[in-house]
Amino acid sequence: MRIQITLTTAAAKRIIAKGIKAHPKVQQVRKRGRIVIKGGTTTSAISEELCRKPMKISGMITPKGTQTSKFRFEIDLPHALILKGNQMIPLDSKEAWDKEALDLNPEDLVITGANAFDVYGQAVLMAGSYAGGGALPSFHALLLEGIPFLIAVGLEKFVPGNLWDVIPLAGRKKVDFSYGMSVGLMPVFGEIFTEVEALETLAQVEAYVIGKGGIHGAEGSTTLFVEGPKKEVLKIDQLYQKVRGAGLSGLPRNLVPCARGCPSCKRHIKCLYKFGQRK
Repeated sequence: MRIQITLTTAAAKRIIAKGIKAHPKVQQVRKRGRIVIKGGTTTSAISEELCRKPMKISGMITPKGTQTSKFRFEIDLPHALILKGNQMIPLDSKEAWDKEALDLNPEDLVITGANAFDVYGQAVLMAGSYAGGGALPSFHALLLEGIPFLIAVGLEKFVPGNLWDVIPLAGRKKVDFSYGMSVGLMPVFGEIFTEVEALETLAQVEAYVIGKGGIHGAEGSTTLFVEGPKKEVLKIDQLYQKVRGAGLSGLPRNLVPCARGCPSCKRHIKCLYKFGQRK
Protein backbone atom coordinates (compact mmCIF):
# COMPACT_ATOMS: atom_id res chain seq x y z
CA MET A 1 0.00 0.00 0.00
CA ARG A 2 1.17 3.54 -0.73
CA ILE A 3 0.07 6.91 0.62
CA GLN A 4 1.25 10.49 0.22
CA ILE A 5 1.35 12.87 3.19
CA THR A 6 2.48 16.45 3.79
CA LEU A 7 3.97 17.31 7.17
CA THR A 8 4.12 20.93 8.25
CA THR A 9 7.15 21.78 10.37
CA ALA A 10 5.03 21.66 13.55
CA ALA A 11 3.49 18.30 12.61
CA ALA A 12 6.94 16.97 11.70
CA LYS A 13 8.22 17.84 15.17
CA ARG A 14 5.39 15.76 16.67
CA ILE A 15 6.14 12.82 14.37
CA ILE A 16 9.84 13.03 15.23
CA ALA A 17 8.97 13.08 18.94
CA LYS A 18 6.83 9.95 18.59
CA GLY A 19 9.61 8.27 16.61
CA ILE A 20 12.19 9.16 19.27
CA LYS A 21 9.98 7.61 21.95
CA ALA A 22 9.85 4.38 19.93
CA HIS A 23 13.58 4.43 19.08
CA PRO A 24 15.23 1.20 20.33
CA LYS A 25 18.12 3.07 21.94
CA VAL A 26 15.75 5.42 23.80
CA GLN A 27 13.66 2.53 25.06
CA GLN A 28 16.79 0.69 26.18
CA VAL A 29 18.25 3.68 28.04
CA ARG A 30 14.93 4.50 29.71
CA LYS A 31 14.97 1.11 31.44
CA ARG A 32 18.31 1.47 33.20
CA GLY A 33 20.05 4.67 32.16
CA ARG A 34 19.72 8.43 31.92
CA ILE A 35 18.63 10.63 29.05
CA VAL A 36 19.79 14.23 28.73
CA ILE A 37 17.41 16.45 26.74
CA LYS A 38 18.52 19.89 25.51
CA GLY A 39 15.67 22.36 25.01
CA GLY A 40 14.18 23.50 21.70
CA THR A 41 10.78 23.22 20.04
CA THR A 42 11.52 19.74 18.67
CA THR A 43 13.02 18.43 21.91
CA SER A 44 10.18 20.06 23.86
CA ALA A 45 7.80 17.88 21.85
CA ILE A 46 10.02 14.91 22.74
CA SER A 47 9.84 15.88 26.42
CA GLU A 48 6.05 15.91 26.14
CA GLU A 49 6.17 12.37 24.76
CA LEU A 50 8.61 11.10 27.39
CA CYS A 51 7.74 13.23 30.43
CA ARG A 52 4.32 14.69 29.60
CA LYS A 53 5.76 18.18 30.11
CA PRO A 54 7.11 20.74 27.61
CA MET A 55 10.47 22.42 28.04
CA LYS A 56 11.54 26.04 28.24
CA ILE A 57 12.26 27.53 24.82
CA SER A 58 15.15 29.98 24.59
CA GLY A 59 16.37 30.67 21.05
CA MET A 60 14.01 30.89 18.08
CA ILE A 61 14.07 31.97 14.46
CA THR A 62 11.17 34.22 13.45
CA PRO A 63 10.43 36.33 10.36
CA LYS A 64 12.43 39.10 12.09
CA GLY A 65 15.51 36.90 12.41
CA THR A 66 17.37 35.14 15.21
CA GLN A 67 15.65 35.92 18.51
CA THR A 68 15.06 34.55 21.98
CA SER A 69 11.95 34.18 24.11
CA LYS A 70 10.92 37.52 25.62
CA PHE A 71 9.64 35.94 28.83
CA ARG A 72 11.99 32.97 29.14
CA PHE A 73 13.24 34.05 32.57
CA GLU A 74 9.64 33.87 33.83
CA ILE A 75 8.98 30.34 32.58
CA ASP A 76 9.18 27.71 35.33
CA LEU A 77 10.29 24.83 33.11
CA PRO A 78 13.76 23.36 32.52
CA HIS A 79 15.62 24.31 29.34
CA ALA A 80 17.67 21.15 29.74
CA LEU A 81 17.07 18.11 31.89
CA ILE A 82 18.08 14.57 32.77
CA LEU A 83 15.37 11.94 32.63
CA LYS A 84 16.08 9.06 35.00
CA GLY A 85 13.15 6.69 35.11
CA ASN A 86 10.22 8.98 35.88
CA GLN A 87 12.44 11.54 37.61
CA MET A 88 13.18 14.86 35.88
CA ILE A 89 16.38 16.59 37.00
CA PRO A 90 16.66 20.23 35.75
CA LEU A 91 19.99 21.29 34.24
CA ASP A 92 19.54 25.04 34.09
CA SER A 93 22.98 26.14 35.21
CA LYS A 94 26.56 25.32 34.34
CA GLU A 95 27.05 24.07 37.90
CA ALA A 96 24.16 21.62 37.52
CA TRP A 97 25.52 20.44 34.16
CA ASP A 98 29.00 19.90 35.57
CA LYS A 99 27.68 18.04 38.61
CA GLU A 100 25.37 15.69 36.72
CA ALA A 101 27.61 15.20 33.68
CA LEU A 102 30.31 13.61 35.83
CA ASP A 103 28.04 10.61 36.45
CA LEU A 104 27.00 10.04 32.84
CA ASN A 105 28.53 7.15 30.89
CA PRO A 106 28.33 5.63 27.39
CA GLU A 107 25.24 3.64 28.43
CA ASP A 108 23.33 6.92 28.72
CA LEU A 109 22.08 9.17 25.91
CA VAL A 110 21.86 12.83 24.91
CA ILE A 111 18.94 14.02 22.78
CA THR A 112 19.36 17.41 21.14
CA GLY A 113 17.96 19.32 18.22
CA ALA A 114 19.96 21.16 15.57
CA ASN A 115 19.66 24.32 13.53
CA ALA A 116 21.13 22.79 10.39
CA PHE A 117 22.46 19.51 9.00
CA ASP A 118 23.98 18.49 5.70
CA VAL A 119 24.25 15.53 3.37
CA TYR A 120 27.33 14.30 5.23
CA GLY A 121 25.38 13.83 8.46
CA GLN A 122 27.02 16.86 10.07
CA ALA A 123 24.91 19.10 12.31
CA VAL A 124 25.30 22.42 14.08
CA LEU A 125 23.58 24.42 16.79
CA MET A 126 23.38 28.20 16.71
CA ALA A 127 24.63 30.02 19.80
CA GLY A 128 23.65 33.62 20.42
CA SER A 129 25.24 34.16 23.84
CA TYR A 130 28.83 33.88 25.06
CA ALA A 131 30.03 30.25 25.09
CA GLY A 132 26.53 29.15 24.13
CA GLY A 133 25.10 29.74 27.60
CA GLY A 134 25.19 27.15 30.37
CA ALA A 135 24.56 23.99 28.35
CA LEU A 136 26.68 24.01 25.21
CA PRO A 137 30.14 23.92 26.87
CA SER A 138 29.09 20.73 28.64
CA PHE A 139 28.24 19.13 25.30
CA HIS A 140 31.95 18.96 24.56
CA ALA A 141 32.57 17.26 27.90
CA LEU A 142 29.89 14.66 27.17
CA LEU A 143 31.37 13.96 23.74
CA LEU A 144 34.78 13.50 25.32
CA GLU A 145 33.30 10.95 27.73
CA GLY A 146 31.81 8.97 24.84
CA ILE A 147 28.15 9.70 25.57
CA PRO A 148 26.12 8.98 22.39
CA PHE A 149 24.04 11.78 20.86
CA LEU A 150 20.70 11.48 19.06
CA ILE A 151 20.04 14.57 16.93
CA ALA A 152 16.33 15.17 16.37
CA VAL A 153 16.02 17.56 13.45
CA GLY A 154 13.36 18.33 10.86
CA LEU A 155 14.09 18.14 7.16
CA GLU A 156 13.39 21.86 6.79
CA LYS A 157 16.84 22.33 8.38
CA PHE A 158 18.71 20.42 5.68
CA VAL A 159 21.26 22.75 4.08
CA PRO A 160 23.34 22.52 0.89
CA GLY A 161 27.09 22.15 0.91
CA ASN A 162 29.42 21.12 3.72
CA LEU A 163 28.72 22.66 7.13
CA TRP A 164 32.34 22.16 8.14
CA ASP A 165 33.23 24.79 5.51
CA VAL A 166 30.71 27.23 6.96
CA ILE A 167 31.51 26.95 10.69
CA PRO A 168 34.77 28.99 10.45
CA LEU A 169 32.98 31.71 8.47
CA ALA A 170 30.26 32.32 11.04
CA GLY A 171 30.71 33.93 14.45
CA ARG A 172 28.93 36.26 16.83
CA LYS A 173 31.57 38.95 16.35
CA LYS A 174 32.14 38.48 12.63
CA VAL A 175 29.13 40.38 11.26
CA ASP A 176 28.80 44.16 11.18
CA PHE A 177 25.14 43.97 12.14
CA SER A 178 22.45 41.31 12.41
CA TYR A 179 18.68 41.19 12.18
CA GLY A 180 18.32 39.69 15.64
CA MET A 181 21.17 38.41 17.78
CA SER A 182 24.27 37.41 15.83
CA VAL A 183 25.13 33.73 16.22
CA GLY A 184 28.04 31.35 15.97
CA LEU A 185 27.84 27.67 15.08
CA MET A 186 28.75 24.75 17.32
CA PRO A 187 29.07 21.29 15.75
CA VAL A 188 27.21 18.38 17.31
CA PHE A 189 27.98 14.78 16.51
CA GLY A 190 25.57 11.87 16.55
CA GLU A 191 22.79 10.01 14.79
CA ILE A 192 20.59 12.25 12.64
CA PHE A 193 16.89 11.49 13.20
CA THR A 194 14.40 13.21 10.86
CA GLU A 195 10.78 12.66 9.83
CA VAL A 196 11.94 9.86 7.52
CA GLU A 197 13.64 7.92 10.31
CA ALA A 198 10.67 8.59 12.58
CA LEU A 199 8.14 7.15 10.13
CA GLU A 200 10.34 4.12 9.48
CA THR A 201 10.70 3.57 13.25
CA LEU A 202 6.98 3.88 13.95
CA ALA A 203 5.96 1.31 11.31
CA GLN A 204 7.49 -1.19 8.90
CA VAL A 205 7.40 1.21 5.97
CA GLU A 206 9.77 3.05 3.66
CA ALA A 207 9.40 6.82 3.41
CA TYR A 208 10.69 9.00 0.58
CA VAL A 209 10.80 12.79 0.35
CA ILE A 210 9.17 13.92 -2.90
CA GLY A 211 8.72 17.64 -2.25
CA LYS A 212 9.54 20.54 0.01
CA GLY A 213 7.79 23.78 0.87
CA GLY A 214 4.34 25.17 0.23
CA ILE A 215 2.04 28.10 1.04
CA HIS A 216 -0.83 28.94 3.45
CA GLY A 217 1.10 27.64 6.46
CA ALA A 218 2.87 24.82 4.65
CA GLU A 219 6.07 26.83 4.16
CA GLY A 220 8.96 24.56 5.13
CA SER A 221 6.76 21.48 4.89
CA THR A 222 7.83 18.07 3.60
CA THR A 223 5.74 15.93 1.27
CA LEU A 224 6.47 12.21 1.57
CA PHE A 225 5.61 9.03 -0.27
CA VAL A 226 5.15 6.14 2.18
CA GLU A 227 4.88 2.50 1.17
CA GLY A 228 4.72 -0.88 2.89
CA PRO A 229 2.26 -3.58 4.00
CA LYS A 230 -1.29 -2.23 4.29
CA LYS A 231 -1.45 -2.69 8.06
CA GLU A 232 1.80 -0.77 8.55
CA VAL A 233 0.92 2.06 6.17
CA LEU A 234 -2.43 2.49 7.93
CA LYS A 235 -0.51 2.93 11.21
CA ILE A 236 1.22 5.92 9.63
CA ASP A 237 -2.09 7.26 8.35
CA GLN A 238 -3.55 7.08 11.86
CA LEU A 239 -0.53 8.91 13.29
CA TYR A 240 -0.77 11.49 10.55
CA GLN A 241 -4.38 12.18 11.44
CA LYS A 242 -3.30 12.81 15.05
CA VAL A 243 -0.57 15.34 14.21
CA ARG A 244 -2.30 17.25 11.41
CA GLY A 245 -2.84 20.80 12.56
CA ALA A 246 -0.54 20.35 15.55
CA GLY A 247 0.94 23.46 17.12
CA LEU A 248 4.42 24.01 18.50
CA SER A 249 5.39 22.51 21.82
CA GLY A 250 5.92 25.03 24.58
CA LEU A 251 3.89 27.46 26.67
CA PRO A 252 2.32 30.24 24.55
CA ARG A 253 3.96 32.96 26.66
CA ASN A 254 7.33 31.24 26.18
CA LEU A 255 6.96 31.49 22.39
CA VAL A 256 6.71 35.31 22.38
CA PRO A 257 9.92 36.60 20.72
CA CYS A 258 12.19 39.13 22.38
CA ALA A 259 11.90 42.89 21.83
CA ARG A 260 14.22 45.84 22.32
CA GLY A 261 14.92 46.42 26.01
CA CYS A 262 13.93 42.96 27.27
CA PRO A 263 16.23 41.10 29.72
CA SER A 264 17.87 39.04 26.95
CA CYS A 265 19.21 42.16 25.20
CA LYS A 266 22.30 42.40 27.39
CA ARG A 267 23.52 39.03 26.12
CA HIS A 268 23.00 39.84 22.45
CA ILE A 269 25.53 41.55 20.23
CA LYS A 270 25.35 43.10 16.75
CA CYS A 271 21.53 43.13 16.94
CA LEU A 272 20.07 45.83 14.70
CA TYR A 273 16.85 45.90 16.72
CA LYS A 274 18.76 46.37 19.97
CA PHE A 275 20.70 49.42 18.82
CA GLY A 276 18.00 50.84 16.58
CA GLN A 277 20.55 51.62 13.88
CA ARG A 278 23.40 50.04 11.95
CA LYS A 279 26.78 50.23 13.63
